[in-house]
Amino acid sequence: MTPTEAATTVDAAIEPGRPGSIYSDGPVWRAFGLSRAAYHVLPRRTLQSMPVEWQERYVALIAEARALLPSEAFPAYQVIRLNDGMFARDPNRQYRRLPPFPLCPAGAAPDGTTAPLAGAFVNTEIQFEQARQ
Repeated sequence: MTPTEAATTVDAAIEPGRPGSIYSDGPVWRAFGLSRAAYHVLPRRTLQSMPVEWQERYVALIAEARALLPSEAFPAYQVIRLNDGMFARDPNRQYRRLPPFPLCPAGAAPDGTTAPLAGAFVNTEIQFEQARQ
């Protein structure tokens, strides 16, 4: 679907909370698994470590999303790394000085995560408030 073909009104297929809604029961919803995370965060170093073809697809999809969605769908954020609820030093901030992450060897066992978007989550203000205590 191109941006010009996109629906301009909310219908039952995308309305949150409706059974079968692509918003609240679509691929992204399912990819978050049972998590209640409101965000998915990927370090720049992670993105730059992906094969070039993946980087190109990722950038193209984000560009397409920016053309389709309003600007408020892409606000600026500040990310703080937490480790066990405590502020932690983030080595990924030094992406210019670090090598890319190595690719996993072919045939390597997956990390056991069943939800593809599991892992790099920033939950809500609750985690931030806990980290500040």
